[in-house]
Amino acid sequence: VKIVPFLTTESDPDSVDLFQQIVAEYEKTHPDVQVDMVLVGHGVEDARIVTAMAVGADLGIIQVEPRSVPDFVEAGYLLPLDDVVKAIGEKDFKPNSRIILNGHTWAIGYAGGTHGTLWVRKDLFEKAGLEFPKTYDELLAAAKALTQDTDGDGKIDIYGIGLPAGPDGATTARFVNFVYQNCGDYFDKEGNLVFDQPQVLEAVKRYVALLEYSPPGYTGWSWFDGLNAFMAGKVAMHPYGGRLGVNVYKADPELRDKSTVIVFPAGDKVRAGRGTYDYLAIASTAKFPDAAKDFMAFYLTGDRLARFLLTVPGHLMPPLYSVAELITTMDNEYVKRYPEDVKTLFASQDTNAEPTINMGAVDTKTCTFSPTLNPMPWAGCIFSRRPPIDAEMIQRIVINKESPEDAWKWAYTEMKKCADEWKAQHPGWKPPK
Repeated sequence: VKIVPFLTTESDPDSVDLFQQIVAEYEKTHPDVQVDMVLVGHGVEDARIVTAMAVGADLGIIQVEPRSVPDFVEAGYLLPLDDVVKAIGEKDFKPNSRIILNGHTWAIGYAGGTHGTLWVRKDLFEKAGLEFPKTYDELLAAAKALTQDTDGDGKIDIYGIGLPAGPDGATTARFVNFVYQNCGDYFDKEGNLVFDQPQVLEAVKRYVALLEYSPPGYTGWSWFDGLNAFMAGKVAMHPYGGRLGVNVYKADPELRDKSTVIVFPAGDKVRAGRGTYDYLAIASTAKFPDAAKDFMAFYLTGDRLARFLLTVPGHLMPPLYSVAELITTMDNEYVKRYPEDVKTLFASQDTNAEPTINMGAVDTKTCTFSPTLNPMPWAGCIFSRRPPIDAEMIQRIVINKESPEDAWKWAYTEMKKCADEWKAQHPGWKPPK
């Protein structure tokens, strides 16, 4: 029997069940193949891959962080997936749904996600006589107005917004929206630092200003803390993808009916948000690469991926046009009940980018948004450390009480060091054309 390991962070119980069903369907027609799901914690998958590769372990199909793909390709950890793309049909892939380097596809997106959307409590907005925010100033005013002591005991019961300032990627994921929408970026398309431009400092100040209306403890928040605060009725707004709506629906349908999702207005100059795909690759140590590629193509086509994505409807977004179309026709109770929310979430994909794979998505001279597949080769040095440089910058301001100017200068100096050191080791590097 050919054993194909499948390393993933998708630990949602419904997602695990559905994945096992898809595996059973495949194994029925491929009795000589056994696909073994290996669950790994969110955010530690890269470390697990590096450790396994060091000893030549058979990893099979692996979920990879986009920022690590250039390093993994250079280290010889991955197999090219051009034949998988051919089997699926190249024209079916949405923008950014493949990571292409040196003319080859190395990773294929299976589920998109966004942090460019904002969940809001309709009932609290109505009660306060407020419209949903469309600009940053309206967002700040709403956060202030909705921070309330509802029982008159002198303590705040509901905070206007749940925004993280913790030491990990959850802070980066929210902060990127502020950078992009204020006509900023980290590096331009040629790999020159642009994080040192004044509009980025403005983005930093805007993020910090909102934290005043976030619950205590936000400096320790990670991925799920804001979601949990929203579910507990402690915050009126929280930037998150579709999972928030699904989790609230399961736990408290009444609260879900009082909530909706809108575009996250973190700035007024560029319409853009932070979003990317979760990607699958195949390890170069795979014992049965052909079986791994065959299962990957099977998983991503037919109604199989659509069924998997509907385990968290609106959160897991399709990488293929055909799958997106199929989802709208499938009989799903949640999609039928909240069609507008799902549409808003899916539409956000069109204006999403991710600094690590779309370097220079925002042209800071013209304030235009045109993301191309342009991996930031030194991204690991900036974003894989803990805390990531931008998250540490926010922490320096709110915990260490540094001025925004000083923390921002520290951050862009560190980012430039990362780029300069990498470029010194790769003198012939040029960004992909």
